[in-house]
Amino acid sequence: MTIFEEFLKQATNEIKILGTNTLIPHLENSSKFFFDLLTLNQNLNLSIYYESDNENFNQSLCLDTDNSPNRIAYSTLSLHRDRIKGLNSQSGIKASIVNLFETGNEKEHAEKRIEIKQVNLRLPINMVVSDNKILYCYVTNKLPTIESYREAEETQRQELLDYLDFYTNSKKGGVYLSKPNEELIQLYDKQSFPRGIFPRASFYTTEFKRYSFWGFVFNRKGELLLHQRSRQTKDNRGLWDKSIGGHVDIRDASTYITAKRELVEEMFLPEDEATKFMRADLGDIINFGDWNLRKRGENNFKSSFASLSPSDWILFSAINDDGDPLTISRVSERRFHFSEENVKFRKTIFMSDIFMFIAPENYLDTEEQMKDLVKLSEKTGAASDHKLTSIENLRKWIGQEEENNNEKAIFTDDLLYINVELRPILEKFSEFVKHIFSK
Repeated sequence: MTIFEEFLKQATNEIKILGTNTLIPHLENSSKFFFDLLTLNQNLNLSIYYESDNENFNQSLCLDTDNSPNRIAYSTLSLHRDRIKGLNSQSGIKASIVNLFETGNEKEHAEKRIEIKQVNLRLPINMVVSDNKILYCYVTNKLPTIESYREAEETQRQELLDYLDFYTNSKKGGVYLSKPNEELIQLYDKQSFPRGIFPRASFYTTEFKRYSFWGFVFNRKGELLLHQRSRQTKDNRGLWDKSIGGHVDIRDASTYITAKRELVEEMFLPEDEATKFMRADLGDIINFGDWNLRKRGENNFKSSFASLSPSDWILFSAINDDGDPLTISRVSERRFHFSEENVKFRKTIFMSDIFMFIAPENYLDTEEQMKDLVKLSEKTGAASDHKLTSIENLRKWIGQEEENNNEKAIFTDDLLYINVELRPILEKFSEFVKHIFSK
C-alpha cells in the first residue's frame, strides 16, 4: 500500500484532492482502491480537482528544463491529466470507478458521490484531505512527489482549509472550476488583453471581457434574418435576437473562422449534420473581406458575385469610420429565468466583431425557403423561431414594444443596442444588397 493509500484508507466522510500532478502515477491507478473505499463507506464523497492546460503549461516552463531534478514535459503532464478527467464520459478515473460497481443503482449512487473538476486558477499549493486530516505540499521549480506531502500542523489547518474552500466553493473561486471537457473561452481584461481560459459560467461579471462575433444574415431582397432564442438556453431564453452570434473558439485563428463556423452550426446548414461542435466544411462561405464601398464600388461587387456558384454564401466584415474592423465593446445585460416568477439580470462585457452574410439565391428569399433552411435548428430546440424583416420594420416593432415598456421581455439587450447603434450600417448594407441583386 502506498503512502497515498495509507493516508486515505481511514476516510469515512470525505476525500478531497486539489492538484493531481504531484500524485503521478498513483492517482490514475487507484480506481480499485477508491471503489473499495466507496463500497465500505456509503456516506463517503470523493472530489478530485485536476490542473488545467494553462497550469500544466506554466508548470512545464519550470519543470521541463535541465534545472529541474525531475524533468517532465507539458505533453506528459497533459497525458496524465487526461487519464484523470477522461476524453469522454466513458473514460477517466470516475468512469473507471463507477464501472466497477455491478448494479445500476450502485453505479448511480457512486456517480453522485464522485466529483471530478478542472481548476482554472493557479495552484501554488496541492492538498489531500481525508476527513479531518490534511496533507499539503508547495509547487516550485521541481515537481513535488507523493513523498513531498507534509501533514498540516494545528496552526496551519484553518489557513489551508480556507484556501481549499476558496478554490472549491462555487460562490468564491470555485466559479472558475469546470467539468471535464466543458467548453472554455478566452478571458480578456478591460484593456482587451487576453489573460487566460475559463468556463463560460464565470463570465457573468463586468470585471473582464469575453470575445464574440455578431453575424447579420440577409437574403437577396435585403431582409434581415432574426432568431428567437431557445427556451432551453440558460440566458435570454425566448427573446428575439440578431441572426447568429457566438464566442470565439480558443482554436479559431480569426473571427472570420468563427463567423463561418457559427453560420453552419447555429443555422444547421446541410454540412453540419446537427453535430454541436463539428468543424464543418466551410468552403461554400466566400470571404470578401472588409465591406468598404469607398475602396470597392458596387459595380466591382456585381462582377465578383456573378462568378459565385448557386450554393455560395457571401461574407463581409464590417468596418468603422477609420476603415478598421468594427469591434463593439459593451456591457450586455443577460436575462435569466430561475422560475416563471423569478427573473434576474446579470451583466457581462462582450467584445464583438461584426460580420454580414448574404444568402444564396432561393435559400432565404421567401418565408417557406427560410423555414426549410432552419427547420432542423427549430426541431432540435437550438432556436425557437426565425423571421425575416426589413430594418425599418424591426425599428417599428421595437418602438411599439418600448411604448408598452415591454421591450426587455421580447428582445435581447444586444438587439435593442443594435437597433440604435448599428441601424445605420445595417440600413446601408440592406440597400446595397437590394441594389446588387435587383433584377
